[in-house]
Order: sequence, then C-alpha cells, then structure tokens
Amino acid sequence: MKTLLVLAIGCLASTAGYGQEGRPALAAETAEDERVKTIIQKALPHDLPDWRVDDESKLAGVTWFHDGGAAVKYPFSHGFSIRYVRQNVSEAEKEKWRKIAVDVAGIQQMQDETECDIKVYVNSFGSRLETDGVAKHSLVPPFELALVGLHESRLAMGAGWKLTKTDLGDQQTAYSLAAPLSRAVPMTQIQTVLLAVKGSPAVLDYFLKHIDLTALGTLVGQQKMNRSAATTSVDKVAEKPLSQPTAGVNEIAFTLDGGDFQHRLIRLKHSAFGEFGYLRNNHPDPTVTDNAVTRILMQEDDDFKTKNKSGFLDITIPFIRKTGDFQVFPGAGKASFTGGINCWEGCEYSFTADGLTVSITRYDPVGGFIEGTFTGAVNVVYKANQPLDNDQKKRPDAQIQGHFKVRRQADRQ
Repeated sequence: MKTLLVLAIGCLASTAGYGQEGRPALAAETAEDERVKTIIQKALPHDLPDWRVDDESKLAGVTWFHDGGAAVKYPFSHGFSIRYVRQNVSEAEKEKWRKIAVDVAGIQQMQDETECDIKVYVNSFGSRLETDGVAKHSLVPPFELALVGLHESRLAMGAGWKLTKTDLGDQQTAYSLAAPLSRAVPMTQIQTVLLAVKGSPAVLDYFLKHIDLTALGTLVGQQKMNRSAATTSVDKVAEKPLSQPTAGVNEIAFTLDGGDFQHRLIRLKHSAFGEFGYLRNNHPDPTVTDNAVTRILMQEDDDFKTKNKSGFLDITIPFIRKTGDFQVFPGAGKASFTGGINCWEGCEYSFTADGLTVSITRYDPVGGFIEGTFTGAVNVVYKANQPLDNDQKKRPDAQIQGHFKVRRQADRQ
C-alpha cells in the first residue's frame, strides 16, 4: 500500500505530500536560505547589453525543511536558477542562424548560442554530464574542477572534486563529478558550490567574465546560521505515554458527493499496521516542538491473493497535543489532506483538499487516540497513474465529509 500511496500523491503533484515527512522551517533556516540565494542572485549579471533575463528563482527562504533538522543529518542545501536569452540580434546573426537551423544539429547550435541557463547548487556533492562530444577538463579559477562540453558545462568549487568518465557508446559519453561530504563540520556549513551551465563554450566564457566569481567563492566555508537560533524554543513540554493503551480500535469513514459520486460511503477496513497518528518533529533537539506537526495515515491492508482494491487517507495537522480546527487548501504550508479509493497498482480515484475544515476533537498521549472530523471540497483525479490525457483524468470537484479515530503511536524524528 505504501507504493500506492506514493504513486497517488506523486501523480497528483501534491507538494504537501512530500513536505509532511519534514517539518516547517525555523526562522533561522528561512533567513539563511534567503541570505545565500541573495548572494547568488547579486553575483549573476542582470544588465547585459545583448542578453536579457527571461526567468529566475525567487529569493524567499525555505518554508519546509528536510528530515533531521539543521546541522544534524544532511547538508543544508540551497539552489538558484536563472535563464537568459539573446536580444539586440543583428541581421547578419539572424541570417546565420536561418542557414544553420535546418536540421537537429543546426537547431541545437542556434540554441546554444542564443540561450543560457545557469543553475547554482550549494552543498551539492555530485553531478552528471552526458554529451555527444568530448568535454574538456579545463582550469577556470576559482573553480577546483571545470568541465566544458559542447552544449553544457559543470563548474565546481570546494575541496576534493573528482571526475570519472564512462563511454556510453554511439559517440555518447557520461562524466560524473563527485565531492566528499565532511561530517566533521556542521551540516549548515557550506562545503561546495556547483554551477550547471547550458550553452556553448563561447557563451559560457562570456558569462564567466560577467559573474562575480569572488562572491560565489566566498560562500564556501561560510557558517552564518546561528545554531542556538535553530534550537531555542519556549515550547519544551515533556509528555509521558499512557501506562496502558486505551481500549478501542481505529475507525475511518467518509462520504463523497458530486461529480462521479452520489453520496458514496467509504469505510476503510481496520488495519492493525496501516493506521497510526504520530507527532512528527525532526528538530535537532527532540524536546523542541514549536514547529512540530501531527501526521495521521489510514490505509487498508493489501490483499495480494485476491488483489482486492483498497483505500487510504493521509492528513497532516499543523499543531500537536491539542484539539481545535484548521483549514486545508491548495498550497497550505503546514496542513495537507490527500486520499485514494479503489487502489491497486494505482488508485481509481485520488483526491486532495480544495478547501477543507478539519476539527480535532481528541488528542491523547501516546497509547491513546486522535479523533476528528472533516468536511469541505476536494479536487478529484481519475486513474492518475494511467496514460490518459489531462481532460480524461480530471473530474468535477466533490464534497467530502467524514470522521476518524486513530491510535497515537510514538513520536518520530
């Protein structure tokens, strides 16, 4: 059923589905991400006579953070992308491109000379470049490793970068760049800066002359985030589990109305292993819970003999250890609501919140139950994992109303 859950959420392109395994970003993490991206943005050119910025990343800092919290398990990575296109093109250049853009190779050459995409990855420790020609391993200070290909290039700052080459056949070659990750330093410290540039070698050379490489280089080794700011909280409430689990079983039922549904009642079968609620923290200090969330997952057991279809419901609650109401809507940062019915190798129907109210009426310590109700609108998708076009997959929105009672398990980090 886990596979079905991932497929359903992935096909619905629900960012909340991925975010719930992390936690809301702390203020210090948001500020640090914005600081790093601002330095990158200022280092990249924005006022070139023959090129204009077509699109670029926003500077707003992260709102969700990865599993493990700051400076513990994983590097604090940052990213920025910018796209340039040629402007003020002379008639002679236009005529040249009209002559060469008559086949695939000519069109590719024209794109290489008139478009440039730059992606900057901070605390990235690997990259791959595939090319139909020979890429040159060049010396481009202050980069420790610079690989220049016919159509795109990789340039890496930081210590220990190594390059390996693999012949793919049919005149195709793959180059892999890798750098060692040091866990002797805080994971918020910047260890690498990697540039991935799409464009011809001449275009790359032009942009390198206009990028503030010194500013990018000074990022390596920086550790500007205040660790104490990421671990200080007024909410350090300890909680003891119940000495004996509360009697009772999990319950989940809901009704769908509208579109393909005419007051359709869905009652998920009880599962001893596939239904649970837990406090999701992922903070370096497990007693700091001011940004923790509650996740509730209810899914029926798979029947691999009969292949009976099953269903699931997955809810993220933006608070812990208390009752109350909250709203779920598309793009909600700390709350999510997804589900599926008739699932086997994908779900017949998948849905996400389009304006829901969830009411938590009971929130016991570990060993007790989390109970609540929900009502509102959901976006419905039909057979999201099958090769149907978008119009076939879309279904009219439906109204959902239901309740749940799920045993609370141990907190998770």
